[in-house]
Amino acid sequence: MARKGTDIMAMGRLRWVIVFGALAWLSLSARLIHIQVYKHEEYSDRARGQYQRRVELKASRGRVLDRRGNDLAVDIQATSFFAYPDQVQAPARVAAQFAALGGGRAESVERQLRGGKSFVYLARQVVDTDIKRMGEVNYAGVFQHAETRRQYPLGGLAGQLIGHTNLDNHGSEGVERAFDAMLRERDGSLLGYVDARGKRVPGRQQQREEPEHGRSIVLTLDAVYQGIIEEELQRAIDGSQAEGALGVILDPRSGEILAMANLPLFDPNQSAHSSPNIRRNRAITDAYEPGSTFKVIAAAAVLEDELAGLDDRVFCERGELELANGEVIRDIQPYGDLLFSQVLEKSSNIGLIKFARRLSRPRFYEYIRSFGFATRTGIELPAENSGLLQEVDQWSERSLETIAIGQEIGVTALQLALAYGAIANGGVLMAPRLVAGTVGEDGDFEGRGTPQKVRRVVRREIAATLSEVLAGVVANGTGQRARIAGVAVAGKTGTAQRAAADGSGYDPDASIASFAGFLPAEDPQYVCVVMVENPQIDGWGGHVAAPAFRRVMERILRLPGGILVERAVRPPSVATLAVPDLRGMTRSVAIFQAEMRGLPVVFSGEGEVVVSQSPAPGMRGRIKRIECTLGYREVRGGWELRQARLMEQIPERGTSGI
Repeated sequence: MARKGTDIMAMGRLRWVIVFGALAWLSLSARLIHIQVYKHEEYSDRARGQYQRRVELKASRGRVLDRRGNDLAVDIQATSFFAYPDQVQAPARVAAQFAALGGGRAESVERQLRGGKSFVYLARQVVDTDIKRMGEVNYAGVFQHAETRRQYPLGGLAGQLIGHTNLDNHGSEGVERAFDAMLRERDGSLLGYVDARGKRVPGRQQQREEPEHGRSIVLTLDAVYQGIIEEELQRAIDGSQAEGALGVILDPRSGEILAMANLPLFDPNQSAHSSPNIRRNRAITDAYEPGSTFKVIAAAAVLEDELAGLDDRVFCERGELELANGEVIRDIQPYGDLLFSQVLEKSSNIGLIKFARRLSRPRFYEYIRSFGFATRTGIELPAENSGLLQEVDQWSERSLETIAIGQEIGVTALQLALAYGAIANGGVLMAPRLVAGTVGEDGDFEGRGTPQKVRRVVRREIAATLSEVLAGVVANGTGQRARIAGVAVAGKTGTAQRAAADGSGYDPDASIASFAGFLPAEDPQYVCVVMVENPQIDGWGGHVAAPAFRRVMERILRLPGGILVERAVRPPSVATLAVPDLRGMTRSVAIFQAEMRGLPVVFSGEGEVVVSQSPAPGMRGRIKRIECTLGYREVRGGWELRQARLMEQIPERGTSGI
């Protein structure tokens, strides 16, 4: 009996062994099936990773160039440092070395290293000079990899227009963002084979995926013109204690943007340290009441519909006029009878309103829209403002009257420049053109599009009449400070109040002083709009903006191959000259500024910039020469040094460096 019980127990244990063995076999089989079927790719990849190595082949983002071939945005080689925190043995020392380089604090970096993260960037896109200054990097758990970094060789020149990229080298604002798809690169790779010791296996074929470099773009922008208008706008700001300034230069025949300036300047190399307000391209994003510069649009409508002629007279009520709603509008001076042309020359609000009253509201609205206002220009830049104009059925009793003199309407600097360009172009509005073409990896230039006509806004003869009237404004009227010897200038001044921030009306302490014009009046090649924001001293358009316009255009026209050079215009008499302020300028730019006024200049001392001069700036009389002392001092705003570099590259006007 005892033996029989033992056998039964043995048989029971055997059955359990068999059961457990079967279960183990089933579990192993299931695991093998799972690995071979469901995890095949994962483990294959792991296996391949033991003997394959992939090397990234970096590609470059396309360059941005001006029309002369000057680099405005390029890629440079950089290095990024990162860490695996669980491998870092000296987090405090690592944090101390990398904090300043990455623009942070050591305590913050150390917290990241001790915070349980699996991966931490210590510094992104560090250039060689910074790496050398930092010294040797040799810490456990700290690694590095090659990257590219965007650099803007001319600093703040056209910074708001060009924009910038983010840390991943993708366009964030401006041209960089608008044409990101064209500029963006695609990295390649090289796949090779290694042995157990990590050495390349000879004879094994490598798999190579070529990098695709971004396509470079060539702007219609002229860096020399851009530098000139930025410098002169800064002088206007300094002289009037203004908050900022805008400027646009374009070719009215093609719509090509030659310069677009926003001051204060924005340096894309320091984008992380700049406010959004500074980075904004206000020439296209902000709408301003144009003031009297808009009177030419009302005048064009009246002339085109044959509601008045140049010889028509209007009584200007001795300086006061009651509007349709009972409000009173005033002129700066009390005028009696004025000819149509004199109304614009003297910028009479009353005279212009009386002529504009001959228009119907719908007809005037059509003309405003036809000139390109209250709609985007299509410039291919982000955040363009369409301007402000109510639908005609929402106009008040006084709307036609006030819009005619540049109130109750908002326009951008670019819209205003294009509208004046339409008059300069024989009555044809052109679409703005910013990109001339592209350059591939082989260096071949490929044109992008052609000048595009938007519409005819007035007849050719009416455009010619308006040009004649605007030339009279500069010759005899409010725009006399825009006159340039030897060249007929056509243009109009404007001074407008700005809306209060709380929407309660106008801010009595805020204004826009502007001048819009083109030249030569008989055959226009340039349109230039200047707007000075909130000038505190002598803030009239004719006093602040018109002189800035003159200085900008005079310098451009005196460039090699320019109009004034071709016409060999004699400089004004030395008896009438005011001594220019050469302090802070480099030697070459000081010579250029002095010679432009027909004054010789001599130098003494050593250094890069003018630190003092005799006679003093602003003096008049028979000046024989300007004596300048050179020294070492920060160049004023960097303009002069930058301008000197660009001046050396200037070929004959109209040629391209591409």
